[in-house]
Amino acid sequence: MPVVPLPERPDAEQLRTLAKDLLRRVRAAEPGALALVAEHAPDLPADGVTLAAAQLVLARHHGFPSWPRLRRHLADLDAAPDKGVLTAENRYRVHRGWAEADAVARCARLATAGHPPAGSWRPVLTARHAGVHVVVLSTPDGPLFAELTPTTTTLSRPVTAAPPAVAFHTTAGTIAGVVPRGTARVAVERPGGRYAKENAILADGLFVVPNAFAVDERGVVLHVDGGGADVVVPPRAEGVVDRPLPAGDRESEAGRRLALALARADVRPVVDPSCWEPGAHAALTGDESVQLGRYGDLLLYHLTGGEPYVHDFGPRHGPVRDFAVVGGTVALTRVYHGFVDDRSDRVALVGLVDRDAVASVVLRRRDAPDLPAVLAGGTLVIASPDLRELRERGPVTERVVAFDAAGDVVEDLPYQR
Repeated sequence: MPVVPLPERPDAEQLRTLAKDLLRRVRAAEPGALALVAEHAPDLPADGVTLAAAQLVLARHHGFPSWPRLRRHLADLDAAPDKGVLTAENRYRVHRGWAEADAVARCARLATAGHPPAGSWRPVLTARHAGVHVVVLSTPDGPLFAELTPTTTTLSRPVTAAPPAVAFHTTAGTIAGVVPRGTARVAVERPGGRYAKENAILADGLFVVPNAFAVDERGVVLHVDGGGADVVVPPRAEGVVDRPLPAGDRESEAGRRLALALARADVRPVVDPSCWEPGAHAALTGDESVQLGRYGDLLLYHLTGGEPYVHDFGPRHGPVRDFAVVGGTVALTRVYHGFVDDRSDRVALVGLVDRDAVASVVLRRRDAPDLPAVLAGGTLVIASPDLRELRERGPVTERVVAFDAAGDVVEDLPYQR
């Protein structure tokens, strides 16, 4: 489906007005509005479209999987000093012509007689996303695609398929393949257009989207320089467990909640799902709560009824990135909740803590009581009915303060980007 870029200076209020206008046009049975709904939300009955549904259609029309994701993108644009654009290059932390020696060694140990000698491999690029590490290698027999997680390595055979083709698809959702040399843009999309297109990384006729999404027998829609075509995808390649880690707790109440959250990960599979440990849990508004999980420096948060989201606190390139406050012992981000008509100004803070150094954390506010965090499993939640939008730019009015077991301050961070 065609995705329309946002205007040069997108405005949240203007987009909300456009969503209301779309709803009015749908209710008036205007053909263009009905076609837009059918294109971007085919499961919605035309006579049951709500404002939230109209906002969802508008978000997908502009290439975002949901209205909250579009709003988060606009907030990041507002906070970026140069109004930069999040590209595949900086989103996936791409390094060209380089690969970690350890990553190549893990791949080499999986090589078979069908692979050329590892000494002839040359790195094309590496990319990372949410715990997935993708390496592309050139060889005399054709390119190799590899995906590494903390526990597994998945290695393709030399790719000889004629372009355009998807040649590599993993259980963690990485999609890669070949396109004609000189191709300027590639994106992949689930059939039916229920989710936004994911822009790929390109290098000399090769493309990669790390941790994109799981694909079934319908394959994917491959967009090459604007044109789209359904493409068959090979079966998901199973990784070899070469660095086993113990399974996380699934017996406790928090462990069972985390298992349910992981089972809901539909769009982007969660890397090494059995290894995640349950973290803090907190009530939010009404019947809504949040459950956290942790895997190394990855944080998963799951709001009641929603889909889990993984936040990677690793370094990001480029001016547009997820909001985060990162210190030496505490790292946190914000979560919007309590949505009404897909709008909310309610905020909870979620994050990671150093289990050995930190015994308690508070959000220190000017002219208001400190808000204590709920800590569990190396994670934290700070939530309160009166916690609204926090100041993320300008004068510092809130601070995140971490204490050790003796009550001494181990870190004092301004709540600022």
